[in-house]
Amino acid sequence: MGRPKFFNRTVVASLGLLLGSSSLPAALAAATVGDWPEYMSDKAASNYEAGDKVTLKSVKSMKVAWRVDLPGNDIPEENPELRTWVNESTPIAIGGILYAASPLNIVSAIDGASGKTLWTYDPKAYVDGTAPNLGFISRGVGYWKKGEQERLFVGTGDAYLIALDAKTGKPVDSWGDHGRVDLTKGLRRPVDRSLVASTSAPLICNGQVIPTMAVLDSFAVGRPPLKYHPPGDVRGFDAETGKQSWIFHAPPQAGEPGNETWENQSWKTAGGMNMWSRPSCDEELGLVYLPISTPDNDFFGGWRKGDGLYGDSLVAVNAKTGERAWHFQIVHHGLWDYDLPTAPNLMDLTVKGKKIKAAVQITKQGFIYAFDRSNGQPIWPIEERPVPPSPIASEHAAPTQPFPTWPLPFVQQGANEDDLIDLTPELKEQAKKIFARYNTGPLFTPPTADKSGTLQVPGVLGGASWVGAAHNPNTNVLYVPSFTIPFGIKLKKETSGVYEYTGTWSGVGGPQGLPLFKPPFSAVTAYDMDTGKQLWRIPAGRGPVDSPALHGLKVDRLGVPRQSHILLTDKVLFIAPEGTNSVIGLSSRGNALITQATLNEPEPFLYAHDAKTGALVSELKLPGAAMGQLMTYRSGGKQFLVVPIGGAGLPSQLVAVSID
Repeated sequence: MGRPKFFNRTVVASLGLLLGSSSLPAALAAATVGDWPEYMSDKAASNYEAGDKVTLKSVKSMKVAWRVDLPGNDIPEENPELRTWVNESTPIAIGGILYAASPLNIVSAIDGASGKTLWTYDPKAYVDGTAPNLGFISRGVGYWKKGEQERLFVGTGDAYLIALDAKTGKPVDSWGDHGRVDLTKGLRRPVDRSLVASTSAPLICNGQVIPTMAVLDSFAVGRPPLKYHPPGDVRGFDAETGKQSWIFHAPPQAGEPGNETWENQSWKTAGGMNMWSRPSCDEELGLVYLPISTPDNDFFGGWRKGDGLYGDSLVAVNAKTGERAWHFQIVHHGLWDYDLPTAPNLMDLTVKGKKIKAAVQITKQGFIYAFDRSNGQPIWPIEERPVPPSPIASEHAAPTQPFPTWPLPFVQQGANEDDLIDLTPELKEQAKKIFARYNTGPLFTPPTADKSGTLQVPGVLGGASWVGAAHNPNTNVLYVPSFTIPFGIKLKKETSGVYEYTGTWSGVGGPQGLPLFKPPFSAVTAYDMDTGKQLWRIPAGRGPVDSPALHGLKVDRLGVPRQSHILLTDKVLFIAPEGTNSVIGLSSRGNALITQATLNEPEPFLYAHDAKTGALVSELKLPGAAMGQLMTYRSGGKQFLVVPIGGAGLPSQLVAVSID
């Protein structure tokens, strides 16, 4: 399959953007000390708090300060159909006030010192029923200030973008249609509201509100395939008026560059490629960086021959106009659901004496892609390397994929028998039997229809996930959380006539309740991004060290077999392993999985590590395991760290920990 020269490399549009100074602009620097004004701390996605209030000594006395229920916990009790996903609601903090959106999108203002709720606003996003994919999720809100105006923006499970007065919690009547914009309108084809939701916090960049959009993966939740998935177009809305300013088409439409990468006019019907994760923004360059996901059908693309831009791509667009500045396709003709799960970290690096404004994108497949964020040029070479072909006759998998030559991957890639768990000879032999059930091979081995399918490593969830990475803009050290859970991807013949094949996926466990591959089962890896070198790698959490299968072995920390949430300060790296939940059914709308969280979590801890060495300094047992990303702020003369817990059948709560 030929790849036109235009798409063999990143391309810069002549936007006439001023590059500014080499130092990190104020909009990209770590959040103002004491505040946490953005999801992930700032528009650069740093997950970092500056200042000297959190020390290796102070975290040894950290304790739970207060705990608050998020509004709406009683609603699923009265109507079980409205059960939420786990609580991924991370607040922001402005002037000692927290602003949070519960899983049901009920927004509240909370006094940061006491945990007292000041006001709530309920958009009633649950009235029509369960939101798609994973049900009700809200990761947070966006904040915008101009003069005396202070606004919060929240996306909802029924696909609205809402503007609230941050002081009162009331909708801004002059914005959009009495405070809201219908995200199902203004697209190039009609969209069923039950198939789309806005789950991640909106980003405000240069006066434009850029919402995220989750799209139903119908084959993943057991529903018949859709003929037309909702389009993944990304839009910008004026923060003052609510008027739509621009739309970026994915896939590119007729006459737009990249349209030719969709053969047989498949661009007309293709959907997905949505930006469900939050972007990042450089307001000085005037660019917003969009992490785009996989086209439908995630695991079979025989009907959409070609590379398929902008699937699985990082795309930089002008924040005011939506015009593409540059792009890089990280997976050609995606067949693995290796969508970009998080915003790129915007870092100002010095590489071999040269100052570079960088966009550093971590991925599910375990790579770190580093670009000059002003023009998209790779900082270190990225090579197109041959990958295995598909055994499905009608599938035209891309013959090559882009492999970064540096930095080194942060997680195991591909399924190899040498990587199977070998803590005891018995475990290794049992792991071999599980391994033999699947088709196996290197990274980018295509899905298959025989045996139990293809053993995908990293799995659908990563590698890296929506938690993202953290970086210190003063040291340029990047901290990447990851986990190694393989997935079995199996194609099945379809009778609906929509696709020839669809794919099913499920996590693959190992022998005696342990993971299939060697520890660490999850990790945090630190990189010096000025050189690209790995500094250290540590297990994330204790993990199943008390398993009967390991009796008699001296094993200290293996890493939890799931993702972990992180937060960075100058001296301390906080790690909170994610809690567990299990799928118990499907919503009555047939559009979402229903899950139950574990009441007695195996590892409900907050760990404090030395940010320089990775050494464990302290730990605190929490009332429940972390389900959402961490944040920190200062109020009443004290420093607090907040952990979202619960959801999925348990009360959704915020736990505030005093850390100084």
